[in-house]
Parts: sequence; structure tokens; C-alpha cells
Amino acid sequence: MKRLLAALLAMATVVTAVTAAEVPGVSLHSGEPEYRRIRIDVAVNPDSDVEAYEVWFAGQAFQARSEATLHSILRVGSTAGLEQPRPGESFDDCWSDGEPAHRDERGMVVIAPETRRWSCSLTGMAPGVDQWIAVVPVDGDGSALSAVAPIVARTDASDERTPPPDTRPVLYALGSIVLSAIVLLSYLRWSDARRGRHKSKLAHIYVAPALVALAALTFYPILYGIWLAFTNADQSRLGDEVFIGLANFTGVFTSPGLLRVTLFTFIWAFGNTAAHVVFGVVLALLLNRAGLTGKTAYRTILLLPWAIPAYISVLTWNGMLQPDGFVNAMLGTSIDFIANAGSARVVVILVNIWLGISFMMMMTSGALQALSKDMFEAAEIDGVSRWDQLRYLTLPNLKSTLVPVSLLGFIWSFNMFNTIYLMTRGGPYVGFGEPGATDILVTYVYSVAFESGHYGIAAAWSVLIFLMLIGFSAVYVKKTRATEATA
Repeated sequence: MKRLLAALLAMATVVTAVTAAEVPGVSLHSGEPEYRRIRIDVAVNPDSDVEAYEVWFAGQAFQARSEATLHSILRVGSTAGLEQPRPGESFDDCWSDGEPAHRDERGMVVIAPETRRWSCSLTGMAPGVDQWIAVVPVDGDGSALSAVAPIVARTDASDERTPPPDTRPVLYALGSIVLSAIVLLSYLRWSDARRGRHKSKLAHIYVAPALVALAALTFYPILYGIWLAFTNADQSRLGDEVFIGLANFTGVFTSPGLLRVTLFTFIWAFGNTAAHVVFGVVLALLLNRAGLTGKTAYRTILLLPWAIPAYISVLTWNGMLQPDGFVNAMLGTSIDFIANAGSARVVVILVNIWLGISFMMMMTSGALQALSKDMFEAAEIDGVSRWDQLRYLTLPNLKSTLVPVSLLGFIWSFNMFNTIYLMTRGGPYVGFGEPGATDILVTYVYSVAFESGHYGIAAAWSVLIFLMLIGFSAVYVKKTRATEATA
């Protein structure tokens, strides 16, 4: 009998230790109901053993966590240095003592140890049916520190569809552009007829489709993007934006990580372009050697990186560079190449170099075949060495090809979205609200526009990128005398 009482006492002690924390007081928020959302208010007593709060839900009453579905986890810890996103910027909106809750770099809610009341608006709740919701404090091992005490809740808010946007301004603008193009072509047609140019009377009809398409599909989006750069357009105000002057540009120049992402963009563009030109010219010279057998086969093999769709090649490289991928299998290692900022930058540059060499090789190979053979035969007769032929004959005559093609390659690399987005999505993470370690300007603008929904700021970034490329192109053409080279 004494042994039985001792065993029962030991079991009671264990149960008491497991459920030492007080059951959180969970209640429903008294505000307006939201579609597919249930907001709960939670009152807790600070406890040093509590490492996190787990929110569980089910479509019926439950007494254990194994009978429910985990909705979210709120970590208990220091909030020093953590951001407080505004409501609407996260999947679930949470508040701590009436203020927006802090979140760590992974987006997880962090509650200060001294917090006594917090609340969360839980998403994904089916409307019109009862939901049982429980908040369970857990320790560092994930063990429950209190009993599971769910409350029943429901949301009956119906889905409210937003009215369709007013597209009349866009239609008016497109109509004006098309009408202006027609009026311009009609005037030019009348001007030619008045001057007696009857042989070209159908030329304007042939040009009209291309001019109208360029005006509607290229010029109008560019002008509209410039307009957005001076407005407060975002995902909730697109179509109702208002002019705010240079505020977006001020936000761009004061944004964290501006210098870092701009510097890496130029390193990325210059590095890729230089490698493409050097390796492309070397391969073209090797393939252009007299007496080389199998030139067609070599050219076909070397053209494959350019011929295969870029996204397939990039995803293949991404898989090969994983810790359990082909590269590590060959090296006998398990290196995560894209987890570290330095190695990730090197990897994305090397992959993009591999993708672009083929194009530069083919362009240079075509230019080499167009050079006069008589010039090299005369140089051979005069005893000019092959190295001097390369320096004083081949490369100068390739300038008319390499100068414009390298400028085009720089612009392509500067705006190369596929490689970085598919390899690393701009990561690894550097800091909250900052560009990722491998982000270049175009990938960062994409995240600002389509992941954060700040269209006005993204448009301001786009305008600055356009000005950077225009400025670089002007300086490049002036310094290299590109127009003379192509004349």
C-alpha cells in the first residue's frame, strides 16, 4: 500500500512539473469580424520556464496537441534590435501589450519575457463553422507546461470583393497614343505626296503596325513607370495613387544596403562582361585555327549553354551545388555553396559566366571569319609573328564587333534577373529590410515591387537604374569611340 501511494505521489509530481505554468487566459477580441480571421487576446503571467507559446486549432473539441493542428509559434525572448512590422505586412498580425509584435529574421513573432498580454489575428479560419483554439506554453524541448484548454470561436464575416479598378485612364492613354501615331503617319503621308514622293505612298502603312505596337507596348509602360516613381502607388492604392514628388527617391537614397547592392551590381556586371569577352574571344580564336578538324562539332557543343533555356541551366546548377549534389559528390564534401554570402556571390557569377560565353564566342567567331585572309597572308610573308598578328591585326579589326557587343553584354548582365533569382532568390539573408547578399538592383526591385507591394518606390529604383545605364553607355561610347568603330 505504501509503495502504491509513493508511485501515485511520484506521478502527481511529474504531472505537476509538466504543467507547472499557468494556463493562458484566451478570449476572443471584441472588434469587427474579419473574413477567414479570428483574433484572440491572451493574458499570461511571466514565467522563466516558458520558451514559446504554441497556438493550436481544430474543427472539434480536443484535449491534447496531437488532436489538433499547429497554427503558429510565438517565441519568448529578448526583442532588442528586432523590427516591428506594421499590421498587414505579415501572414498573421500580432500585438504585444497593444504594440505591433517584434519579429526575428525568419518572421517569427518574439514576445518579451515580461509581456502580460498579447493578441494575434489568426488567418486561414473557415468561415461559418466552429473552431476550437488553444494556446499552450512550452519549454525549450517543446514540452507543454500547462494543460490544453481550447475555447470555441468562429467567424461569419463574408468575403467582400473589392470593386474592379477604374481602367478608363489607361484606355484613354492608350487610345491617345494610337491616335497620335495614326495622325503622325497621316501627316507624313500627306507631306510625301505634296513633295511628289509617290513611290513611297505605301511605306507608312507598312510602318504603322510596328510604330503603334512600340508606342502602346513600350513607350507607354516606360512613361507610366516614370509617373509611378513620383506617386504613392502600392498594392492597396494602385490606380488611386497621388503625386508625392521626390519622396520615393528620398526613400531610395536612404534605404539600408543601397551602397552594398549597387556595388555588387557593378561588380557582377563588369565581372561577367569581362569574362564573357575574354573567354569568348579565346575560344573563337581556337576554333578559327586553320586545319582544326571537327569545328562544327566543337561549335555545336560550346553553343549548348546558350541554346538550352536559361532557367533549366540555372536550376540544374542549383541542384548540382547543393550539399548532396553532384559537385560535392565529386569533391567528397558537403559544402553548402549558397549558404555563405561570399561563396554565394562567387557561385552566381561563375554560373552566369558559363551561360554567356557561348554568345560572345559565336559573335566573335563570325567576325573572325569576315576578316580578310589576304591581310594575314601578307603578314606571314613579311615575317610577322602570330602574336603580333593578334595584337596589331586581329584585335583592332575585331573592335567594331567587340565594342557594341560588350556594351550590350554589360546591359544584359546588369539586368540579368534569372540567374540570381533561380539560384539564390537574392539570399542569403543579411538584415531585415535590406537586399540579400547576392541581390543585384533588378532582383531587389522585383522584391520591393512584387513581394512588398511598394510600386512607387520600385518605380523610382527603375528610373535610377535606367539613368545609370544611360550614363554608363554614354561614357562608354565616348571613351571607346564605339560609333566610329561600327561605322
